[in-house]
Amino acid sequence: MLLSILIIFLNLTITNPFDLYQTNLIQSEKSLVKRKLIVFSGSDWCKNCIRFKQEVLSNEVFTSFARDNIEIVTVDFPQRKKLSKEEIVRNEALAEKYNREGEFPRLVLLSEDGSDSKIIPYTSQGPEEFVMQLKNQLAR
Repeated sequence: MLLSILIIFLNLTITNPFDLYQTNLIQSEKSLVKRKLIVFSGSDWCKNCIRFKQEVLSNEVFTSFARDNIEIVTVDFPQRKKLSKEEIVRNEALAEKYNREGEFPRLVLLSEDGSDSKIIPYTSQGPEEFVMQLKNQLAR
């Protein structure tokens, strides 16, 4: 009888291992949240956009940094390439919120929760300098 009471008491006080797993999973998912860099581009007509993609976005220095630190969201406004209606609607909504001026390329770094944004200027700097700019902004 005493053993039964002790077992019941222990079962009530021991945390369910599944609950611990769920808590750890939720915490690890939160730590995986990356800040987003929105890249507004005119991929088939904007010379600076094309240069930015070739010299920075495609460079290993940038891609290895981005892989671990930020998520890239490309918002493209091509003149010749056709986009799906869904993509057009998404791009226009993002432009309405973050690029009303219609500047290309425009690079917007969002906070983790998306409540704050910072424009990162592109002045034809190389990938190393651009990564340093991003690191400085991420540290703030």
